[in-house]
Amino acid sequence: MQPFRLGVVNFLNAYPLWAALQHDSRVILVPDVPSRLALELRAGNLDAALISSVEYLRHPEGFAYHPGLCIAANAESKSIRLFVNNNDSAFREKVAQTQRIYTDVASRSSVAQLRVILHELQRFPELVEVANPAERIPVLGPGEALLSIGDTALRYMHCPSYDLQTAYHTIFKRGFVYALWVGRAAIMHELQPVLDLAYQQWLGDQDTLLSEAVQRFGFDRSFAEEYLARIIGHSLSPERRADLEFFSARLRQL
Repeated sequence: MQPFRLGVVNFLNAYPLWAALQHDSRVILVPDVPSRLALELRAGNLDAALISSVEYLRHPEGFAYHPGLCIAANAESKSIRLFVNNNDSAFREKVAQTQRIYTDVASRSSVAQLRVILHELQRFPELVEVANPAERIPVLGPGEALLSIGDTALRYMHCPSYDLQTAYHTIFKRGFVYALWVGRAAIMHELQPVLDLAYQQWLGDQDTLLSEAVQRFGFDRSFAEEYLARIIGHSLSPERRADLEFFSARLRQL
């Protein structure tokens, strides 16, 4: 049997879902950002991938998602951030003053989440997609903002910014599912036990695998441990499923 080709996201928040797969002969890992992985999956070049939840919601035909695993957050995410030139006012007030928001080409879920928030607040700034968000963060001017995700957002947390999930939770009282394991529907029943085992291995050997994560991504161990244990969730619980359904309904209103 040919190994499964799995698209993975090389971010700290995704690492618990695929760390143990690096040494699994049943899979070949293909790292990329979520938006490109979704394109590769739909093109038939991958069997499954960690992709933005919105990509699945928009193109579910022929695909299925793992029923128990995800990347999600509840009251904050830390790694989905709206950067500004200064954050001297509340989120709603700052959004009202913003004419242009640069969005990260790497992810679609965070952009869709932003659009849902903007729609609720009845604010419609220009959205401009960019490929190198880190370069723009230090030079944002008045009336500008930039949405960045993942490790870039974490590394620039010291810059003026707002946690987008905190804003979303404040407005809707909901958590958010950012990414799902999505694969071809015909093979997901074969793949699911492989993905389950990988996550169980993370849970069973967190000390070793967390040390690998710290070395790989360059974050302080105490931060990485808290971030992965308290901020980011990987279980697609009934509550997170309800959050996904809520987001899907809001998305259809746009």
